[in-house]
Amino acid sequence: MGEGRAKRSALDTGAARIVALGVFVLCAAILGYMHRGDLFPPEAVEETALNPEFVACRDKRVATVDKMLADGVIGDAQHKQFSDRATALCADKFPPNPAPVE
Repeated sequence: MGEGRAKRSALDTGAARIVALGVFVLCAAILGYMHRGDLFPPEAVEETALNPEFVACRDKRVATVDKMLADGVIGDAQHKQFSDRATALCADKFPPNPAPVE
């Protein structure tokens, strides 16, 4: 007789497909949020918009690190690491983009 309808799995129903679509959309949204920096990279900061104290500090400290590299005190890998740390230190002391005064 008509046993085709009686043996239909619960996973073949319309509600199950809607739930699966919802899970897919949720996962895609989470991945999009996690990789938002890769999908929509932040705009580059113009050099003129930087805090002058930050620029002076960064230039002084990076010049010191460059001299250490030229003197052979540090290697290329350390140069990159030290330069990044020097820039971070100056950014901590003098925020690169000060808030506008109203």
